[in-house]
Amino acid sequence: MTATEAKVPAPASPVGNSGRAMFVFGTGLGVAAGDKNLEVVVARSRPSGSKLVAKTTIRDFRTRPAAEWGAELKGFLAAAGERDLMATLILPRNEVIVRTVALPGVAAQDMAGAIELQVETLHPFGDEDVVFGWMVAGVGQVLVGVVRKTLMDHYETLFSEAGVGLAGVSFSAAAMYAALRLRSAGQGMLLAYDVTTGDGGIEVYGESTAKAAYSAGFRLPPERALAIARSELRLESNHPAVTWAETLGLPETDSDSSVAWAAALAASAPFAAKYANLLPKERRASSARRQYLVPAILAVLLGIAAVVVFLVMPALDRRDYLAALTAETKRLEPRATRAQALEKNAATAKVRIAALDDFRRRPQADLDVLAELTKLLAPPVWTNTIEIYPDSVVVAGEAEQAAPLLKILDSSPLFQNSEFSLSVTRNGAVEQFRIKTMRRGRAGRTTP
Repeated sequence: MTATEAKVPAPASPVGNSGRAMFVFGTGLGVAAGDKNLEVVVARSRPSGSKLVAKTTIRDFRTRPAAEWGAELKGFLAAAGERDLMATLILPRNEVIVRTVALPGVAAQDMAGAIELQVETLHPFGDEDVVFGWMVAGVGQVLVGVVRKTLMDHYETLFSEAGVGLAGVSFSAAAMYAALRLRSAGQGMLLAYDVTTGDGGIEVYGESTAKAAYSAGFRLPPERALAIARSELRLESNHPAVTWAETLGLPETDSDSSVAWAAALAASAPFAAKYANLLPKERRASSARRQYLVPAILAVLLGIAAVVVFLVMPALDRRDYLAALTAETKRLEPRATRAQALEKNAATAKVRIAALDDFRRRPQADLDVLAELTKLLAPPVWTNTIEIYPDSVVVAGEAEQAAPLLKILDSSPLFQNSEFSLSVTRNGAVEQFRIKTMRRGRAGRTTP
């Protein structure tokens, strides 16, 4: 029993997707084995997108001499300008047992051992030697493919005789899962089907919250097969189903190459999306594609430079500016405090100066008030007290008639708004009064 594994990157955020695109760089050769023919696709992927470079069908590869169809395949690659590409072979769905295994809480370094302990329960081959490969598919789930070792040896020998190197051997569900994550985290709730399996059946692939990856082959009418798949995926009964070609962005005219296209996409960008490889590492062929090494390195460096220029440097500049601003604020803070204190002292001094000026002017103004009252309140008016305030004067005394005094005071250019502050009282032949009159031009000033 031989096991190999590939880990799929964790789902990326929208920001993370743009970072992942930097690693989408390369060319892949996908080969899908059918009952009679090989579907072959060359895909070229770049950060800007992927395109189908060339495709062909190698007919009757099982009955023809391997060297013959191998020469045909190599001629196809030469015509496409991709002589050195190694193939990623997808085995027929009916030759691979595919299982989604839940491993909640198992650490990444322990997954291989955990799967190996369970692999005997995942296939019906009994004691026969098997080869299995796996890949992480969602949180706590792995997608496992199991195939007979004799069958793997047969395909390896066949392609060796054909002179075509195998970089990997996988199954359709693994290729689909990897291809869908070439630039994003996947499709979410997905139900896709392919009816070109060669045996008159239908292959269904799906993703949902219940199962990170689902794969099954049916020899049933398509609607019946899709209904079973919806039930397995816990999808609504009316959840739409699309073809593999539509899911992978392939024109329907090329739908017969959907599986090979998925394999080519997965193989074209090994750093962005890895698939479950059934072929042991020591027997994997590598493409002599050194010409892509420098562009890939340059692309990575360019991405790093872009991150530094557009993210790191502005952040550093903002940090330095904030630090300089804080330091300058602290340096000027004593001066600002002193300036505020001086401004406050100046305002206080200004108020005091105004008060002193007013006080200095008061003696002469008060003398003028006394002189005016002496003139206005001539005998027989008698004053007992005169209280002089900055804005008013209070006069108390006696007169034969107190009422006319209000008008007499208001006729003066120094007084206005005269009124009795207390009721007038009669004491014999005279009336006692207390009058408050406002000083003209002194409004708004308060009594000390």
